[in-house]
Amino acid sequence: MYRNIYIFFAWICVGAAFLGIFLPLLPTTPFLLLAVYLYMRSSKSGIKMILRNRYLALYVHSYFAREGIPGPILKRTLVTLWCSMAVCIALFHGRLPVQIMLFAIAAGVSIHLYCRRNGRKPARKENGRRKIRRKDLPHS
Repeated sequence: MYRNIYIFFAWICVGAAFLGIFLPLLPTTPFLLLAVYLYMRSSKSGIKMILRNRYLALYVHSYFAREGIPGPILKRTLVTLWCSMAVCIALFHGRLPVQIMLFAIAAGVSIHLYCRRNGRKPARKENGRRKIRRKDLPHS
């Protein structure tokens, strides 16, 4: 019974993560990590599905291999962050303290993401794809 519940919620997390690729304020990686955790408790084929997906695998591989945030994802995230914050700052026209706070939050998040850009040394590559070692995966 729990297995089916885990699979159901894992699919919801995968769907939310996939939407997060295209929607700026919906986080992708946390939903994928939660889906991996739920699949670890229920279905190994679900983990394989995520790791073989050409859109979702990049987020999970980079996290488990401790490589940091990949360059294209970092660029897209920063552009989305600053566009979203520019709209929010414009909506709060005339409220200088709120605008300063929003700018400070965007700057702080940008610095944090940029510092997380480079993780540890990259995982070994095999046939042009990153190889995730067993020790890089979470334990069940």
